[in-house]
Amino acid sequence: MEKTYRSIFKWGDKREQKLEKGIVDLIKEKFQYTDADFGKKVYYGNQQVHLHQKPRIPERICQKLSAISGSENVLNDDYSRASHALGKFYADLLYLRKGEVLAPPDLVVMPRTEDEIRQILALCQQENIALTPVGGLSSVTRGVETPRGGISLDLTRHLNKIVDMNTLNATVRVQPGIYGPALEKYLNERGYTCGHFPQSFEYSTVGGWVAARGAGQASTGYGKIEDLVLALSVITPTGTIDSKVFPASAEAWDLNKIFIGSEGTLGVITGITLKIRKYRPRNTAYASFIFKGFESATQAMREIMQAGTGFPHIFRLSDPVETSTAFKMKGFDNSFSDRFLKMKGYRPDERCLMFVSMEGDRDFARLLKRKIKKIAAKYGSFYTGSKPVRAWLEQRYESAYLRDPLMDAGIMTDTVETAVTWDKLIPLWTSVRNYLESREKTHVMAHISHVYENGANLYFTFLSPMKPGNEIEDYLQYHRGLIDVIQANGGSLSHHHGIGRALAPWMKQEMGKTAMGLLQAIKDHLDPKGIMNPGNTLGLR
Repeated sequence: MEKTYRSIFKWGDKREQKLEKGIVDLIKEKFQYTDADFGKKVYYGNQQVHLHQKPRIPERICQKLSAISGSENVLNDDYSRASHALGKFYADLLYLRKGEVLAPPDLVVMPRTEDEIRQILALCQQENIALTPVGGLSSVTRGVETPRGGISLDLTRHLNKIVDMNTLNATVRVQPGIYGPALEKYLNERGYTCGHFPQSFEYSTVGGWVAARGAGQASTGYGKIEDLVLALSVITPTGTIDSKVFPASAEAWDLNKIFIGSEGTLGVITGITLKIRKYRPRNTAYASFIFKGFESATQAMREIMQAGTGFPHIFRLSDPVETSTAFKMKGFDNSFSDRFLKMKGYRPDERCLMFVSMEGDRDFARLLKRKIKKIAAKYGSFYTGSKPVRAWLEQRYESAYLRDPLMDAGIMTDTVETAVTWDKLIPLWTSVRNYLESREKTHVMAHISHVYENGANLYFTFLSPMKPGNEIEDYLQYHRGLIDVIQANGGSLSHHHGIGRALAPWMKQEMGKTAMGLLQAIKDHLDPKGIMNPGNTLGLR
C-alpha cells in the first residue's frame, strides 16, 4: 500500500477523482482560472510519511498493551500514527498536504473485546496517558486530534459486529466500529433499515454517529441519531455504564443523552442498541418541485411539517445559487425545459429546487405525497416529478470526492451547518451569505436538508481560491468570522457535525457558565484525570 500523506487525507476509496467539465467551467467563470491553474497540483501531499516526533510511551507500557490486545494490534509506525492524528477538517487536510503532523498519537491500539478496553483504560488512568476513541476518522470539527499524544483507540478492526437483532422489538445491537454499509446490508437482507444515512455513510461508523450526535439524509422522517438510540454501553475511566432498553422511561436523567454527542470525552462507547424500521423500497414515493424563490419554498416546508399529515423522510431544498450551480453543471441552462420555466416566471438566480421522498407503508407514502403537492402548489411551485430525486440519490455520496481535486487546484472548499427556528431562518441565511460573499472571489451555495416542525438546518458550502503562503491562517480567520455570524443570528453551533475543537471556543458563550460547569462536572466525575480525548474538545478542560 502507498504510504504517502495523500493516501491518508484522500476521501473514501482514495480514488483520483477528476473535476467534471461543469465544475471546471464554473471555477473558470467565477475565479478567472485557466487550464494552467488546474494543472498546478497545490500541496499534492505525495511525499512518504515521516514523523519527527518519536513515540513517547515507555516500552514497559507498550509491552503491557501488547499483552492485553496482542502485539499485532499495537502499532507505533509513522504511517499508522499519522493516519490517526487528524480528521477531515479543512485545516487538517492542509496540514497533511504539507506533510505536517504536529501532534500524532504515540500508539494506535486496536482492542478486540470490551474487557480489553477496560484493561487499557485502567492502565491509561494509572499512567495518566491520553486516550482518544476513533472510528472512521471522518470528523470535520477536529474531534479526533491527539494534542497530548497518547493512544488512538481504533475500534474498527475488531469491534465491528452485529451483536443481536430483535424483530419483535424492532431493535438491533451493534458494536461501535461497524461501518454504515455493513449495518445497512445486514438489515436490508432481513427486511429492515437503520434509516441513518449521513454524507459520510460509506466511511463512518455507528459509534462515530453516536459520539458526534449526527444526522442522516433521511432524518426528517427517521430522526437524528439521538432519536434512534435506545441503549448504550460505555466504559469510562471510573467504571462501566449500561443503559437498559425501554421504549420510554422517566428514570431521572436520560443517561443515553449524556453520551450522545460526548465525542469521546467521557468514555468509550462499546455497545449501541438502535431502533430499526421495515425496509420497503418499492413503496417509496418521490417528488420534486421548482419554486420561484427561497422564502416561498421555506414557507411551504414549514406548512408541510406543521400540517399534521406526517413527515417526509428526505426533505431537501437548494437555495437559488445552489440550484443555479446544479443546473449549470448538468447542462440544463438554455435547454427547452429551462426556457419553459423562464416563461412561467421561474427565473434563474431566484428559483429553488426541492427534493422529497416518503417511505414506509404504500398508502401513507402516496397520501403524504398528495398532501405535499397540494401545499407546494399553494406557494407557487412547479411539480417536476420523481426523476430529479432518483438521479440525486444515485450520486448522493459522490460530492465528498470533489474536495480533493478542488484543493489540488488551490481552491478552498468547506462546509458549515447550523439549526435555526423558522422565524430566524431567512435572516440567518441572508446574513451568513452576505458574510461569506464579502470575501473576494467566493462562490456560496446553501441548502436545507433536515426539517422540523419548529425550524430547519441550513448547510452552507463555499469555494474560494486559497491565499498562497497563508492558507491555514486565512481559512481559520474566515471560519471564525463565519461562526460569529451564525451565533449572532440565532443559529446553533452545530446541527449534526458536532463541536470538536473547531467550535469549542464558542461553547461557553453558547451554553452559559452554569451549563458548562455542569458538563465539566460530569467530565470530572467520569474522567477525573482528564485522559479522554483531551485538549478542549467540547470546550471542556
